[in-house]
Amino acid sequence: MFLERSGHRPRPRCLRQPGLAGPPRRPASRTSPGGSRAGRSRQRQRPGRSRPRRAVSLTLAVASGKGGTGKTTLAVHLAAWYARSGPTLLADLDVDAPDAGGYFPAARPVAPDQPVEIAVPEQDQARCTACGACASLCRFGALVYIKGMVTINPVTCKGCGRCVRACPAGALVESPVRAGRVSLALLPNLALYQGLLTVGDIRSTAVIEAVKQRAVDPAAALTIRDCPPGATCPTVRAVHGASACLLVAEPTAFSLHDLENALRLVQALGIPVGLVINKAGAGQADPRRLAARYAVPVVAKLAWSHSLAEAGARGQLCLEDPAMRRCLGDIELWLDGFKPKDAP
Repeated sequence: MFLERSGHRPRPRCLRQPGLAGPPRRPASRTSPGGSRAGRSRQRQRPGRSRPRRAVSLTLAVASGKGGTGKTTLAVHLAAWYARSGPTLLADLDVDAPDAGGYFPAARPVAPDQPVEIAVPEQDQARCTACGACASLCRFGALVYIKGMVTINPVTCKGCGRCVRACPAGALVESPVRAGRVSLALLPNLALYQGLLTVGDIRSTAVIEAVKQRAVDPAAALTIRDCPPGATCPTVRAVHGASACLLVAEPTAFSLHDLENALRLVQALGIPVGLVINKAGAGQADPRRLAARYAVPVVAKLAWSHSLAEAGARGQLCLEDPAMRRCLGDIELWLDGFKPKDAP
């Protein structure tokens, strides 16, 4: 059983299921004897051409302060862009409504979807002494003690297991409750992992963590996380552990308001962050001022385009569009500008 623990607060416990078959392993590229990464000259190549493999894999989180800024559009284009030159992973962590797979209709599903299950307590009435210790320790209000009786709400339970460990009579036992599922589909050089939350469930962080645990391949030079929008718990869980983060914003007042919250979040996590301005020219607000205030570089801009919007509505990639290629090329140069660190 997979148990996720935290030193300061309880986290969901997910029952480990048989792992998804990952993408085919490829032998790691060899470096020349005696050649250090710092000593080798870095070559700037034209966008779309084959690039040298990275010595260390990079995990890039693509997030946004609000929905609708073009976060998924950027994530899927980056995945397809990098897949042209080497193994790439794309993890759709927007588990409430994953849609990255819509851009890759030719992706081949691998094995059945794997369930994500939470260990939820059940009460043994015969052994319960009605002491109320379990309810007093629950931080999520899933256990309630009223008039000598303990009731358990399996919907709000996060599966931390604190109540089970604290029960002096051993009257609580755990049973699995499905919170969602994880799927894997393959294309040449691209593995697409998607998490889907069960309808009516609220434990999105458990599904996000399950996708992160499965979307690992040492042969992949880049892992892209399509994160949920906002600055709440699901976003924190999705961005956490990434080597770098790109925040996607649009030139509107609503976007700037939520972008500031996202900037504070990512910087509080200590993750290098850059800004991509999408739909440039479609609004009056200027995200560059906010970026300058937080000392965040504007990595790339993508002007508003009716043709790009129309293609996105149809789930079509636009890798040959000149504006999109410039945007992706600028992001690639930014990613090559710092040494990636190992992501957990």
